[in-house]
Amino acid sequence: MVVLLLAASAAAFAQKADLVTVSTVQPKNGQRMAWEAAYKAHIAKFHAASDKTNVYEIMSGPSTGYYHLVGPAGTFADFDKTRTDEMAHNLDLDKTFFPLLDQITEGTYQAIDSCAIRPGVIADAFVVTVRHLKEGLNIQDYRRELARAAKIRTAQNSPFWQALSTSYYEQLWDGSDQVTVTVRSLKDGFKSLANGFYPADAPGTPSFRDDYVKLYGHQAWDDRVKLLDAAVASTQQYIMKLRRDLSSK
Repeated sequence: MVVLLLAASAAAFAQKADLVTVSTVQPKNGQRMAWEAAYKAHIAKFHAASDKTNVYEIMSGPSTGYYHLVGPAGTFADFDKTRTDEMAHNLDLDKTFFPLLDQITEGTYQAIDSCAIRPGVIADAFVVTVRHLKEGLNIQDYRRELARAAKIRTAQNSPFWQALSTSYYEQLWDGSDQVTVTVRSLKDGFKSLANGFYPADAPGTPSFRDDYVKLYGHQAWDDRVKLLDAAVASTQQYIMKLRRDLSSK
């Protein structure tokens, strides 16, 4: 009985690996290829067996040419851990990594599965949407509407929505500037962004509004429209690609 209680207690306090740490870096002018070579060597030396990192290159917008360095999914408990080779790892960064950069910013993001649509689809191409929410917004109400939309979109019998895969994240420790990030995985590549790539919906296919009202009612729809119209202070969107050659193998 004691063993069972201890096991139940451990399960109750088990943390979900839903946190992702992202470093966004800008190589200096004329140093992009040198930085790529240096970071590829760093990855092979320090991130091959564990702490595996994926590298994504931003391909549009003001941050074109920047890179996202994304660590493995982790838990809050992981922040209490240190690398056994921390000194050598950080010294290598000081010598080969930071001198080639103009800028580096870091953020930690928590995945909210209820607001995602078929997450986890393998892809090399992505559309990223970053939203800065207005101060004072009730984030629980906002999440509720995203979760309702995800539920409906997942169930809709539409070629586009059946092919859609998104992950949803909220930035932690971002003060009064609440930031959310939606990452759409393009399993068919950037070509799938072209109009007409997916077949049109069959005649008579219910609209999103129709399905929403059927599930939640007209008043809930009106409340949704008002909430979302007033929720977002600003939005940025860009495309990016996975750089497998710079990522952990």
